[in-house]
Amino acid sequence: MEEFLNIAKKAFPMVSGTEKLKGLNEEVEILWDKWGIPHIYAKSQNDAYFGQGYVHACHRLWQLEFFRRVASGTLSELVGKATLDRDKHYRIIGLHRIAKRNAEILTKEPDNEIFQGLMSYVKGVNAGIEKAKLNSPLEFHVLNLEIKEWKLEDTFKVSSLIEWGLSSWNYPLEVLREHLLLKLGSEMADKIIPFFDGVKIQDTKGSNSWAVNPEKSDSGAVLLASDPHLTLTLPSIWIFIHLNCPELNVMGVSFPGTAGILIGHNENIAWGITNGTADTIDLFKLDINPDNNNQYRYNGQWVDFEVLKEPIKVNGKSKPISFNVKFSKFGPVVEYIELATQVHKINLPGTYSLRWTSFEANHKDTYDGFIKVNKASNWKEFINGLYKLPINPQNFIYGDLDGNIGHHQGGKVPIRRFGNGSSVTPGIEEKFNWLSLASSEQLYSIYNPEHGFVYTANYNEDRKPKGVLIAQDRIKPYRQIRIRKLLQSKEKFSLQDFKNFQLDYYTEEASELLPKMLNIIKEKIQSERNKEAITLLENWDYHLTKDSIAGTIYKIWCQETLRVILIPFIGEVLFNTFLESCPFDLKQLFNLYENKTESLAKILLEAFERTIQFLSEKLSPDLQKWKWGNIHKVILVHPFSQANKAAEILNIGPFKIGGDSNTLNNGYYDPLSNYNQTVGASSRQIHDLSDWDKSIGALPGGQSGLPFHKHYNDLMKLWARGKYIPLLFTRNAILENIEGTIKLVPE
Repeated sequence: MEEFLNIAKKAFPMVSGTEKLKGLNEEVEILWDKWGIPHIYAKSQNDAYFGQGYVHACHRLWQLEFFRRVASGTLSELVGKATLDRDKHYRIIGLHRIAKRNAEILTKEPDNEIFQGLMSYVKGVNAGIEKAKLNSPLEFHVLNLEIKEWKLEDTFKVSSLIEWGLSSWNYPLEVLREHLLLKLGSEMADKIIPFFDGVKIQDTKGSNSWAVNPEKSDSGAVLLASDPHLTLTLPSIWIFIHLNCPELNVMGVSFPGTAGILIGHNENIAWGITNGTADTIDLFKLDINPDNNNQYRYNGQWVDFEVLKEPIKVNGKSKPISFNVKFSKFGPVVEYIELATQVHKINLPGTYSLRWTSFEANHKDTYDGFIKVNKASNWKEFINGLYKLPINPQNFIYGDLDGNIGHHQGGKVPIRRFGNGSSVTPGIEEKFNWLSLASSEQLYSIYNPEHGFVYTANYNEDRKPKGVLIAQDRIKPYRQIRIRKLLQSKEKFSLQDFKNFQLDYYTEEASELLPKMLNIIKEKIQSERNKEAITLLENWDYHLTKDSIAGTIYKIWCQETLRVILIPFIGEVLFNTFLESCPFDLKQLFNLYENKTESLAKILLEAFERTIQFLSEKLSPDLQKWKWGNIHKVILVHPFSQANKAAEILNIGPFKIGGDSNTLNNGYYDPLSNYNQTVGASSRQIHDLSDWDKSIGALPGGQSGLPFHKHYNDLMKLWARGKYIPLLFTRNAILENIEGTIKLVPE
């Protein structure tokens, strides 16, 4: 262990001093504050991006390597066949092909501002890589892995990976509906998962953001909050960073591998983002030639698939595994679905192609749009940036120093000739294909509403805001309902109120569903112990804190009720496959027993008995030990610990935690993985626009991805306890909290 500790420490970059680096035009100064946030001062935008790339490489190099390998489908080259299905899946989706095409297009425009900025970022990453080669980070040392040059296409791989993660929530529902149709027939399938009205799902990629105008703020200025809910990784998906140069002065979270700030503020505006949960992916069922499986029917003719060879290197095998990707007019032929953190075989008869809006997008426009957002000083400039975005639509919450607030969706959705995208589409003729893409101008927008606030928690209250269908399916509305109620609860709000809201564990779902469940069974409960549990549920205040006993009983009861209802209909394999993403709605399923109260009571009683038994065995026979935090925990898991128990020292946690996917303080968990939380607030920001130095934030883990570094895990306890750190913006405030100063000078 001491040897590994010494190796890890040698990789720590210096806190203060001077570095001579290739690729810089002029000197760059980096002020590191005591929370590990770099404040990068440069004399040009390009040098600022160079500094950002250098910081990312110095503290997140293993993360950069991991991201580009996931996107490229080359994980098996490192870890063996365990990741082969994931690699095949990503070879099919082709993020690496998207990245290469976009890099080639942009490289032909050497005078383009986007090209120059991204190339400066790439040079910064490579300057950090050159330093890291002298004392490589622990992961590279353990794997004896060569640190390879970062390329422009690698940055596009990372941005494509972000985009895919935000887009891929919906098409598995098409697969599920196809399974249900084959298994149950259309009438019963529609009762399990609505085919025409859409389903409300438990999405893993949620988020909250809201803002109030000065009239509703104690400080007399706009208050804005944002907390994106993503997979809790180690290191954190985000890193706080501050870029200051003549062209821009912007601070917030950046995504390692990419340039600029995605969520944050500049000198004039602040913005938050939540996923628009738009349906930008469709599956098309192909008709294969029975005499030639390399052909499919298209417009009445047999057409050859385009075939691309994608050999995959697998650690432990002397030769690459042969793998081919087929392409139709509707996109690549897919074999897998991605659900939460797992890749699964589709396991349906037939052949399916996948079409995604980002296959056709120019990712230069994504960077152009975000640069415009980073520099915007008013609403018009802000939405002009959003109009450029070709991405899966996102909800942007806006506030500015003049007291204006707004909510605008940025991105593109398909306009379909056929169907609504919720079910598999016939892939036999062009008339079933998409017509075109709708742009940001055609999406939801509201500016300075009379009620004085804007908010979003992924739920599209209007599925067709300007006549364009965002998605037939939607995320469950409970977080959105809670935000609206809280923003209607007072005349004025403080920064502390917004902190309380981000940390709120009230569950609107339980307040709606639990009384109905209790009303059906409470008179049928016999044993004293079970009656004690019922009394706890009846007296519960619906706050799903880590100390809640009633909350634990409710959550497990819901889980067991789903199991008792669904497995007889759909089988255990299908149930377990989709359980983590949970598209099943108890309210919907209760309709199966309309006018059959006794049947439903029998099911709820059986599920309740299972709940009591499960908690007695899992936690304790003592009901007082059934606190939610005793079963619901968060652990930031280093990938090495999944292969070697000794590497668990690299993990952070466990921490007992509250919440579920329907509470504002998101505590999304996997029921098949010991109820551990897997998704949550991947960062938090709150901005009081009366003073940028009052901005606060939180991050699960730490700023650095280097094991044993002081900023590897120093922010995790704060995050778990609902504490915040300052996000300092003015130079004087930063200097009062300085940890070190580094000067980067041209070599």
